[in-house]
Amino acid sequence: MANFNTYIDKIDVDFWRELCQREGKLRQYPKGAYFLRAGETAKYLGFIETGFFNYSVVDSSGIEHITGFALCNTLAGDFYSMIRREAALNSLKASVNSTAWVIDAGKVRQCLDAHPEFRCYFAEELFRMAHERYINLYRKSSKERYIEILNRCPDILQQITLKEMASYLNITPTHLSRIRKEMRLGK
Repeated sequence: MANFNTYIDKIDVDFWRELCQREGKLRQYPKGAYFLRAGETAKYLGFIETGFFNYSVVDSSGIEHITGFALCNTLAGDFYSMIRREAALNSLKASVNSTAWVIDAGKVRQCLDAHPEFRCYFAEELFRMAHERYINLYRKSSKERYIEILNRCPDILQQITLKEMASYLNITPTHLSRIRKEMRLGK
């Protein structure tokens, strides 16, 4: 499957997997377990061995919204919180029983200090991905954004639920059902 998070296409995933495996520990996260809670400073970076995690925020009404996913064979963590040593704005938790190779944020910062081009590349690619998503909220309909995700990651719905997809698209599950029905009818 293509990478859901497009920044992964631009970095050396094998380098980060090997670093996490060599310097970190394999941890299990049961469904619903937090890797990071909003308001805490990121202490770890993880490479997901099995399962997947979702990034989420809670709005002023107490409703949780999924803002992203960290799928199998990708990185999990909050780059900004880890580098800046500031509170994370979102939470990261296991959507299913998952395992991840977890490395201490201090070791990641040391690696990035030794290789400033990695730090720059991460920042640029994460910004590009976030900026594109932000712009797409205004220039594309929810149906167009959904189709774009399916085109990039055709098997995504085998991993995440429709409810999670609707939350990520910032629409209701009912609206997503209507979109899917329109697509089946060829509209």
